[in-house]
Amino acid sequence: MRNWIAITVPAAFVLSLSACGGGSTREPAAGGPEAEKTGATCPGGGDRLPITGICAGAASAYLNPSAGDPPDAPDGCGWIVQETRFEDEALFYRATRCGDKTTRLAFAEGAGMASLAYDSVAYGDAENAMKGQVLARVAGSDSSDRTATLLRIARDAIDDPGQQQACSVRNIWIEGWPEDALVVDVSASEAAEAPPDEPRSACGPFGLNEDEAAFWRVFQGRSWFFQLGQDVWQVDPASFTLLAKGTDGRWIQVE
Repeated sequence: MRNWIAITVPAAFVLSLSACGGGSTREPAAGGPEAEKTGATCPGGGDRLPITGICAGAASAYLNPSAGDPPDAPDGCGWIVQETRFEDEALFYRATRCGDKTTRLAFAEGAGMASLAYDSVAYGDAENAMKGQVLARVAGSDSSDRTATLLRIARDAIDDPGQQQACSVRNIWIEGWPEDALVVDVSASEAAEAPPDEPRSACGPFGLNEDEAAFWRVFQGRSWFFQLGQDVWQVDPASFTLLAKGTDGRWIQVE
């Protein structure tokens, strides 16, 4: 089991999470309004999610359309939509359910970056070991340059100024990863100097690490750094979607 370390980021380099979304929201793709009627019975007598009150069977309609189809679930498991509190909003995400076990996440504020950690995991024998393990850290996002914040965070975690300036942001195209996955990495010419038969890492704790599934995404006014380890994914990182409660009491996607 990998040892995880706490990473602190100076608040001066991180935009306020609460100020990122700009208050802009959009309607879910389909099936939303009826799913939220207070006191209404969910189709088939299904349950409601505890935070939003949305029918669990309709929750997938609220996911960002860019989420696409989920990856293959582990043998004997499936994907369901879960929710967790995220400041004054709610975070929807696909999570594994294996028998009577379900993966759930817990949100925590932070001095520099907020975090999402496993509250429970559905797959494998490492439930107790993974509980409390951070899988995503979240900061703000500069509206004028969507990758500026994550690049500042990555560079600030590197002690050597020369190494800081050698790092930049690029897309990383790996099958099964979100299409908008980003990494902070050195130039192709510098990368070519690394041993070809070993996993490569670059640009500090928030940079490239070929020894695990680690990458950035920028969406809904925030910068998200995922560290999903080497094992089967318990959540689908492409499905993460923030919802805010409107003045009419309905939950809609944050822009």
